[in-house]
Amino acid sequence: MLFFIFLTFPAAMGAAKCRAAPKFVQNVQMCCPLPLPNWGVYSSECGNSGPQPSCRLACIFNATMALQGRHLNLRQVRPMLEQAFSDPDIIDAYSSNFAPCASLVHSKYGELAQISRQSDACDRHALFYSLCAYSRLMQRCPVNAWQRTNKQCQEARTYMKNCAWPALKMFMKST
Repeated sequence: MLFFIFLTFPAAMGAAKCRAAPKFVQNVQMCCPLPLPNWGVYSSECGNSGPQPSCRLACIFNATMALQGRHLNLRQVRPMLEQAFSDPDIIDAYSSNFAPCASLVHSKYGELAQISRQSDACDRHALFYSLCAYSRLMQRCPVNAWQRTNKQCQEARTYMKNCAWPALKMFMKST
């Protein structure tokens, strides 16, 4: 009986730590102040894709073949990002975040669709892949940009590392 308590106690404590995310989980730009992608470089292909971010991103991801159907084509993500950014460190930071997001978004799409405030006028896979990659900057921000002296950023980063799925759900609710 005592052995069972010792086995279940750490699991219960881990779950409790993931319940209340620090508010700074949503403030990626405060903790990792990198420029956002310049998706305007795709205006000739996607300028008339509609006003919603999900429609514009779906067009960009499809035009660059970074999205094939509903699946992320990781080989095409970096070339797509190279058009939207000029700094190799930023391209590296963003592109490395897409790989863990590929399977997560694919497996949790239904749940993400219920959380997101974006309408389903267009397919939202590209939007969710992008938001997931952006939120992961909290973990994988380039050293020269990371606000390591900010205590709230440190707490948010720790939460993101230990509670990636609850953190992403919280991040999605704010977008």
